[in-house]
Amino acid sequence: MFDTGGWGAAETPPVDDCIAGFLDVIALNRVNENLARAATVLAYSDVLEMRLEAAEAAGGDPGETVRGALCDLAVTMTGTRRDASVVHDVAERLHRMPLTALRFVTGSFDWSTVVTITSVLHRASDETIAKIEYEVCAAGGRMRPQALRNRIWRLWMKADPIGAAAARETAKSEEVGVRIDRTGPGGIASLIAKITDLEAAEADALIVEIVGTVCKRDPRSTGTLRAAGLMALLHGEHSLACQCDRGDDCPVAGAVDDIPPRRGHLLQIVVAVETLLGLSSEPATLPDGTPIDPEVARIVSTDAKWQALLTELVEMLKPEQRNTGDDGSNDDSRNGDSPDTNGLDGGTEGGPDDGGPDDGGPDDCGPDGGGPDGDGPDDGGPDGGGPDGDDPDSGGPDDIGPDGGGSGGRGSPNGGSGGTTGTPDGPASERPGSRSHSGPDQTGFRSGDGLGMQSSSFGPFPTAVPSLLRRVVGIGRVRGAAQLPSARLGDAHCLPPAVPLLGEESVRDGLVARWLAWIAERPERARGIFPDGHGGESAPSRSAVTYRPGARVAAFVRAAYRTCTFPNCDVPAARCQIDHLVPFDHDDPERGGWTIVTNLQPVCVFHHQAKTSGAWSAVMLAGGAILWSNSLGLRRVTLPELSIATPRASRRRRRVSSRPGASLLEPTRWELEYSGCAPPTLDDCRSATTGIDRKKLAEKRRSYLEHCRVVHARVRYDRTRYDPPPF
Repeated sequence: MFDTGGWGAAETPPVDDCIAGFLDVIALNRVNENLARAATVLAYSDVLEMRLEAAEAAGGDPGETVRGALCDLAVTMTGTRRDASVVHDVAERLHRMPLTALRFVTGSFDWSTVVTITSVLHRASDETIAKIEYEVCAAGGRMRPQALRNRIWRLWMKADPIGAAAARETAKSEEVGVRIDRTGPGGIASLIAKITDLEAAEADALIVEIVGTVCKRDPRSTGTLRAAGLMALLHGEHSLACQCDRGDDCPVAGAVDDIPPRRGHLLQIVVAVETLLGLSSEPATLPDGTPIDPEVARIVSTDAKWQALLTELVEMLKPEQRNTGDDGSNDDSRNGDSPDTNGLDGGTEGGPDDGGPDDGGPDDCGPDGGGPDGDGPDDGGPDGGGPDGDDPDSGGPDDIGPDGGGSGGRGSPNGGSGGTTGTPDGPASERPGSRSHSGPDQTGFRSGDGLGMQSSSFGPFPTAVPSLLRRVVGIGRVRGAAQLPSARLGDAHCLPPAVPLLGEESVRDGLVARWLAWIAERPERARGIFPDGHGGESAPSRSAVTYRPGARVAAFVRAAYRTCTFPNCDVPAARCQIDHLVPFDHDDPERGGWTIVTNLQPVCVFHHQAKTSGAWSAVMLAGGAILWSNSLGLRRVTLPELSIATPRASRRRRRVSSRPGASLLEPTRWELEYSGCAPPTLDDCRSATTGIDRKKLAEKRRSYLEHCRVVHARVRYDRTRYDPPPF
């Protein structure tokens, strides 16, 4: 680069000097990282202090103030509540540990060291901290977290044995627990059990013991054997099956002959019908979105309970594509189109919370079914027809595929595609009185990821367009296991995905940015499209003015959102509470927010309480997008996994009489064919083992309900016949 003539030839520095220079850079960057982390903790300490002072002046609740500060920190850090809680704990505890704080703010201690020291010493008294903190800091400069933790406890036990024993007992009651961390690579999750040191040593000894039940020629690694041993212990087994190639010559052959088969999986798996049929390599997912290998899903599905979800493709609605009403009101029309032509917000005919006495809301799905005017066992209850209350026997999603619930096709006029599912934790198992699993195999499948195209006011969407979501238009019954056809190709992993949505995530990110920019232009748009909580409905159904949502509505909401809707929260929807976006008015239910899918969301307990206290607020945007905001101007949008459509006005649909034109004086079918028989209940229909028996019971129940209607009509026509005068 420079002419070195006259200055001599440039000398290349030795390699060791170059490496030493880069190592100096790494050491300097480590210090800078520590300084940046310390600055973050100090900034949060100031935020928390100012918030608490303001709350004290206003007479607020300090606990709710801390909760709101944690939510703000988590959103700002783009982390989970657990991440924010660690920062909060360190910020609070460092006030009592001046030497540790000094080493931290000068960049000498890294984050893991500070977290270890504060997590152990925060239960110590001020006198104990003053005695041992100097030695703790000396050890912290050269020890890694596990060794440092053990050294801190040794120093504490020497200085204050009584206080250390009391702290360990307190930690046992407050910290013990088990959680799953799915942040590992390659589909590997971590089972994190917080137990006492003694219990941990016992658990390790048990694992070592069961690992020793295989011979030395077992091909598995030590780590794989330990994991297999832990699962065996969880299933109550006493030994592992050796996988060596010696067969009966293995020294431990026959050790597992007396072990009973393992119980079925307590799982809910969402899988596309194309994947089940071996036509696609699209992965299945757990309810929280964790992907499952498609071949594993096919294997597990052969012995599972299924439930079908019929879905259709809809476009991710952009804010400028529809007039949502700048005053916060809901205006579903656009260029004269009907309310159901607006992409993501297009309503199906009725929703899962569709009104009308004939709908299967929580008030309509008692053990004995409807009354004389009610629907039969195959009407829209929790495990009945689709969200629009269709009769499954009239071509619903559970009438396709093996045993009436195996798979779905592509022939829907709206581009709907069938799915197979069976779900112990889904719609069927959430009805009152049901257990948390379904049947002896306890494995669930639910699918809405099929093929299809949809035409609307936006025109036809090819499957390659990345800006598509799915909307549930039908929910089938929970069915027993059905036999799957063999995969079409030898290796299903080589098959292309059913809908190659390349760029899907970038489209979602861009959509969220457009929503936020659109709201920033006119802040009144942050009121959402249903500020009254009525979802665009003019009159509520009976279930809409009941505080607790029915099983069918709750299942639909949890299917639309896989986790808590608060930004970055990873609590699965199955463990969340169903929250009313606009609060339910217990004094006047028709005035408050209604219990309908367009006013419900799954929220974990922590963030539900933050919303209730007013620290954060949530509203629904078009298609089920949730806008979270607080008084500081922080806004985040959470998009659903399945679209929530703006429903049409509810229409009560009555079943056409099976005897049109029949005279009221003629005997009914029930009187002719079933006279003297007891009418079948819904429990009888659910306990039927075959499809033929179910259809017979359903037909018999329909005859009984029709008979009840005719009897009521006879009473109205000639009341004196059934209610003679008293003379």
